[in-house]
Amino acid sequence: MTVLNAKKPIAIHFGAGNIGRGFIGAVLSQAGFHVVFVDIQKNIINALNEEHGYDLHILNSGSHTERVENVSGVMSTDLETIKKISKEPVSIITTAVGAGVLPKIAKPVAQIIKTRMADKRGPINIVACENLQHATDLLKGEIEKELNDDECEYMQENIGFAVCAVDRIVPPFKSKNVLDVGVEPFYEWTVDRNSLKKTDPDVTIKGMHTTDNLDAYVQRKLFTLNCGHAITSYLGFLSRKPTILEAIQTPSIHSAVSKALRESGTALVKKHAIFNEDDHNRYIETTLHRFANPHIQDEVTRVGKEPLRKLKKGDRLLGPIEMCREFGLPREGLLMGVAAALLFAPKDSEDEQVKELKGMIEEKGLRKVVLELTGWEDGDEDVEKVVGEYEKLKGTGFDCRL
Repeated sequence: MTVLNAKKPIAIHFGAGNIGRGFIGAVLSQAGFHVVFVDIQKNIINALNEEHGYDLHILNSGSHTERVENVSGVMSTDLETIKKISKEPVSIITTAVGAGVLPKIAKPVAQIIKTRMADKRGPINIVACENLQHATDLLKGEIEKELNDDECEYMQENIGFAVCAVDRIVPPFKSKNVLDVGVEPFYEWTVDRNSLKKTDPDVTIKGMHTTDNLDAYVQRKLFTLNCGHAITSYLGFLSRKPTILEAIQTPSIHSAVSKALRESGTALVKKHAIFNEDDHNRYIETTLHRFANPHIQDEVTRVGKEPLRKLKKGDRLLGPIEMCREFGLPREGLLMGVAAALLFAPKDSEDEQVKELKGMIEEKGLRKVVLELTGWEDGDEDVEKVVGEYEKLKGTGFDCRL
């Protein structure tokens, strides 16, 4: 049974997985909210309602534990309970469900909006904390499909839909308690200030940074942390390194990833005046140091999964390349990262995108697949570089060429 702490403002968080509990839910709890987790995992929801707290294990050289309290849970299919919670002093709704799941939570979020409209409640904010640019806009579009014209009008006036950038490594974690989660010490949660509504209660959320230039922070994170993580995983796979830690500790891989991130960093600093070269170089070094955290054992096959999503235009691999192309900047390291991604094919993988990518290359040939994914013209120098790097990597595996 869901029990609320009547003395605290309420945050409703969709997604009670490791990222939800280890990042956004933890930040909200530590900021003074009672956090209601909404999920389809019955064992997790039951445990939240029985224990009302869990341990957050900070994984670093001085590993320690922080207690997350004032939490409860509700099944995402339990619209009646969600309706009851909506009548409480809720000021923020967040998500960490995975971008592909956002359409599935539109119905319960729409129920919250309908209930607040019927009760003549004031504004709240919705922030989709997903690893996808403008994920909140995607969720908003799905919610609108669940509302009539009057409800959509209420939503426009009273619901703030704020896009954000989120950054924290939350690896798989084993514990006797199903709720406990392990996380790295570093995190950033940056939200578009201009999209937020003034709420009642209006709570300042410690741990959530707001900005007037959210796109810059989204791209910095995507083109640095996510880009570097992906390239490390793909080169690690080609070098038969099972974990990100072992991969980044390999000098040739560390050098290659660093080269790619310097290329993307030069483009980011050129694109966004909010960043400067010295600060961004420190950000790159922090990112590489995070990959080398000896207390985080993350498999390259997990980090590299869904390669077609990572090879979409504007995402972590092609996005920084396009920015380099815009300014005529070097991008050889990034192009090699694309080639490595095209070769990512773990044996007996259940990843549908791995199977699809492999099938595409076998059916159409590498060059045509590169043209389809990138939208570049045949004969473009970057197409030739990707094809050339692919053949080298396929023939000899990764070495110290860079």
